[in-house]
Formats: sequence, structure tokens, C-alpha cells
Amino acid sequence: MKIALKDKIWGSFAGLAIGDAMGMPFHELTPEEIRARCGGLVTTFFEIFDDEFIHIDFKKGQITDDTTLTIVTARAILKYGRQISSEQFVQELAHWVKNNQDVWQHGNVYGPSTKAAFINYINGKFDAHLNQKRSWCYTGTSNGSIMRVSPAGWAYPGRWQEAVELACNVILPTHPTDVALSAAAGQAAAISQALTPGATISSVIDAALAGVKLGEDFGKKLARQTSQRYPLPNLELALDLAEKAKDPFEASNLIRRSIGSHFHASETLSTAFGIFYAAKGDPKSSIIAAVNNGSDSDTIASIVGALTGALHGISALPKDWVNTVEDVNHLHCAQLAEEFAALPDAEFKIK
Repeated sequence: MKIALKDKIWGSFAGLAIGDAMGMPFHELTPEEIRARCGGLVTTFFEIFDDEFIHIDFKKGQITDDTTLTIVTARAILKYGRQISSEQFVQELAHWVKNNQDVWQHGNVYGPSTKAAFINYINGKFDAHLNQKRSWCYTGTSNGSIMRVSPAGWAYPGRWQEAVELACNVILPTHPTDVALSAAAGQAAAISQALTPGATISSVIDAALAGVKLGEDFGKKLARQTSQRYPLPNLELALDLAEKAKDPFEASNLIRRSIGSHFHASETLSTAFGIFYAAKGDPKSSIIAAVNNGSDSDTIASIVGALTGALHGISALPKDWVNTVEDVNHLHCAQLAEEFAALPDAEFKIK
């Protein structure tokens, strides 16, 4: 059955928000801790726990920075008709940062790379990413590079190379490293391919692998070289582990033990795509497996939700999940999807 482009983008956006909100309370927990606290497998939205230290005062079903910054990125791409440079994106992001300090400074929600960039913007340093030669810990290589990049795929359905180039333009200002651009490119390329009428799990995976390679090439030209944990070999290993696993839960466990599934972009990308592959692209089982994986649960589940929603469309997502994130957060997912589907040549260029 052919699924309309709008419904695929809608599914991707809604799936991203669902994974984000459902995974939010379980950030930093292990799978064992999650099951002990919830009396078994998590299959719906939960309130935050008494010992929450990141998502302070968040409500059940509330989105986090994953979805919020995806919307900021999406709006900037639409404003420029997808022809947006890194310099133009910096200005758009800086405007949002200055006008939403109560949002991004609340709790410990926003990650190290993103927050460092935001502080630069507040201090009037808009080109710091161009001169960054060294940094501490995860700054520049964290998974904030992947979590908000799906709109680059929405902007170029079936044109993954262009999606990768756009991804690099909008990610470079906050994550100026080869590793980050490579990981973000993998997600953008996969989303682009998933939106095509004939997309399959295999074609989405192939696009992700090609995108990671092209993103690494862009990273060598545009960004700081890190010489650490490149996405491509980690993604290939994760897919091999997922191939051997009996289900997405076993796959996530194998990947977590062998690669990791935390802040680093390579870990997050590997876990998300390993779960996607092991779950055979099914939206519900993929999101549930990602949520119950723990670690950076909201980001991993949001990436998986964006992938599966793009592949299968809005109708494949449980209606009560879609309604929850809309009712709690007022996202207007369908409206944003319609705007992307209306971009010039969006349908025509799909091959």
C-alpha cells in the first residue's frame, strides 16, 4: 500500500516525540532497574520518579530537548526552503536560545555540546564552532548531533546525499566534529530513504551506512578530527550483533555490552539502528525496546521512533500514543508534516 509522503513525515515526527516522551523517565536507569520500578516491561508513558535529577518537574508524556530542538531545526529548514547554511542556522538557533533561556537552562536536560554552544551564543560568540580545536569529554561528539537531525531527511525524501549535506550544515554549529557529522548523516540518510514509497528495512540500513560514510567525508573537510570511536565500524558491529539476536531486547543488551548505549554519538546510533534492525522496523516493538534499554533512553527511543514512523507512516503508531504526546505537548505534528510535504519537488524527486 502506498503511503502519502505527509503521512510518513507525520509518522516520523510523532514517532520521534513518542519515543522521547516515553523514554524520558528512564534516562540513566538500567533495564533491570526499569523492570523493578515498573513491575515489568514498560509499554506506555510513566510519571517521573522521586529521584529524578535531569527532567525536573516534567509531566507524564512530556517531550524533552530531543523533540524541542528537532522542531527548532525543522522551522529553520522550512524558513529557508531547505537551502540553509551553517551561518544562517546559527542565527536562527541563537535567536531561539536568547528567547527561551527558561527552557534550556531548566534542570540538566540539554547536553554538553548543545549547552556549550548556547552559552557561546548568549555571550555573543556565534562562530566559536569554526575555531574549536579541542574540548573536554563528550563536547562535540555527543548524541545531540543525531537527535534533532531527522528534519534534514524530511526535507529531501529519496535524496539522501542532499539530506546528508543539509544535516552537516545544521549540526556543525553545535557538534563540530567528524564523529558527530558522520552519525548525524547516517540518521538523515536513513530518514530520507525511509520516506520513499518502496523503502524496506534493508534499503534504510543501506542508506544509513552510506550516509555515515559520506558524513565522515564531510567531517574531514569541515570539522575537528577526533580519532575516536567512529560511527561506521560501530554501526556495522551493532548490525552484526542484531542479526544474531533473537529479538530487539537481546540485540540492545549485546550492543550495550559491546559498544555502549549512552551519550557518545557512535553508541547512540549503533543502539538505535541495532534495535530497529532486530525489531524488523516495527514501530511499537522498536520503541518499547529502546525505552526499556535505559541509558540515554529518551534519545535512543526518539531516534528509533523517527525511523520507524518514517518507514510505516502515522497509521502504524498506536493512536493512544499519538494522542498523548499531542495532548500533553500541543505539537501539531500533522501541520509540520504537511509543510515539509509541500516543499517544491518533494514528491516528484522520490525514486
